Amino acid sequence: MQKFTPYKPVSHAGAWSPKQFSDDLSWLHVFTDEQVAEMRAAVALWRSRGTTFDSVQSPAELLPSLMPLARIARNELASRGFLLLRGVPVDELSRDEAATLYWAIGMLIGVGITQNAAAEFLCPVTDRGVKFGYSKETNEQNARGYQSRADLNFHCDPTDVVALLCLRKAMSGGLSAIVSSETIFNIIAQEAPEHLPILMRGFPYDRKGENWVSEGSVTPRIPIFALHGDRVSCRYARSYINGGADKLGVALTAHEVAALDFFDSVARRSDVVLHMAFEPGDIQLVNNYTALHGRTSYQDHADPEQRRFLYRLWLMLDGQPWDAEDDALRYGFARFGNLLPLLLGFALLFVGIVLGRSRR
Repeated sequence: MQKFTPYKPVSHAGAWSPKQFSDDLSWLHVFTDEQVAEMRAAVALWRSRGTTFDSVQSPAELLPSLMPLARIARNELASRGFLLLRGVPVDELSRDEAATLYWAIGMLIGVGITQNAAAEFLCPVTDRGVKFGYSKETNEQNARGYQSRADLNFHCDPTDVVALLCLRKAMSGGLSAIVSSETIFNIIAQEAPEHLPILMRGFPYDRKGENWVSEGSVTPRIPIFALHGDRVSCRYARSYINGGADKLGVALTAHEVAALDFFDSVARRSDVVLHMAFEPGDIQLVNNYTALHGRTSYQDHADPEQRRFLYRLWLMLDGQPWDAEDDALRYGFARFGNLLPLLLGFALLFVGIVLGRSRR
C-alpha cells in the first residue's frame, strides 16, 4: 500500500541529485586571465597602502571584470544553491593578502558578517586541536567543528551563504561534500512523512557559549524545514540540537531522535551526496537554506606551515529569495549574538551617509 503524505515534493532548482552533474560542470567557474590580472593589481595597490581586509573600499572599482561573475554567483546561489570559483592566485600571496582579496570578492556578492563572539569576519578553518563530536562531553566543551580535524556531519551554517577559500589542502582526507536539503525533504516526504511535523516544528539550539549578553545560552525552537511554495528552506546542525537538549536538561524523545537520525541517514546516501575536492585558490559558495555541507576527517602535515587552512566567510544577501526567509531560520542562532550589534553598526553607517549627503 502506498504511503499517504500531505507534503508534496518541491520542484525548485535546488532539489538536485549529484548524477545531474556527472557531465555538467556549470557550477564551476574558472577565473579568466583578465580577472586574475585585476586581482594582482588590486593586491599590489592594497600592499602599497597597507590596506587590510577590514579597510577595503570600493572593490568593484578595482575588480570590474568580476562584477558579471558576482551577479551570476547570486543567481546560482538562489537557484541551484552552490558554485565553485577557481583560480585565486593564493600561491603568490601572503595569508593576509589572500584574506583581503577574498573579502573584496565576497563584498561583490553580499555583506560579510561576524561568525563568533570574538566578532571574527574571516574565520580560519584549521585544526586547533579541538575535540569535536556529537556527545554530551563535546557539547559541554562548546566545541566547534571548524577548529578540528573531525568528520563533520551535514549541516547548515547560520547565515544566508557560506564561502570557503582554500589556501592549503590536508595531507589526506578533508574532502568537501554537499547535499540538497530540498532533495532530503522530498525523500522524507516520500519515504517517512511522519517525521516531517517533528522536523518542521524544530528544536532549540545550543549557542555554544557564544551568545550575546542579552541572549540565553539556548535558542527558542528553530524549524528544520519551512515551506515556501515550490521550494523549502532548511536550517540544520545536529551538534547544536543535541547541545540544546543537554543544556536545557530535557532529553530528546524517541520520535525526535528517530526523525533526526532519518534526516542524517538520507543526507549520507551515496546518491544524494556531491563530493568536491578543494584545490588551493578555490572558493566554494553554498546557499545555507537549500544545501548542507559536510567534510570527511583528515590527516595533516607535521609542519604547521603546510597544514590544511581555509578561510570561512559568512555572507548576507538581499532581494529574493533571501528577504522571504523565515526570521526563525534566518536569525534564530545566527552570528552567536553579534548580529544585532552588527546591524546597528550598519544602521549608524547608513545614517551617517544620509546625513553627509544632506549637508552637501
